Amino acid sequence: MITCSITSPDKTTLYEKVVSVTLPAFLGQMQILPEHAEAFVLLKEGDVIVRQLDKSKEKEGGKENVTHVTGGECYVKDDKVTIIL
Repeated sequence: MITCSITSPDKTTLYEKVVSVTLPAFLGQMQILPEHAEAFVLLKEGDVIVRQLDKSKEKEGGKENVTHVTGGECYVKDDKVTIIL
């Protein structure tokens, strides 16, 4: 499982038990899955979609959290995704 944190000037939101993170990367949409290689990604405007494991919504693929961003950066290492806006 992945741990994802999204940090903005106003607050930091931490998501645990994440199965995937979809990013609006400059070169196109990118999806982060468990055991992803280390990466640094620049973000453009779009939606960051964090999909968490949720037994009650397992048939729909889990719980989705959508955050609209106007840009930022993302660092991936050791199943930790850090997004700074």
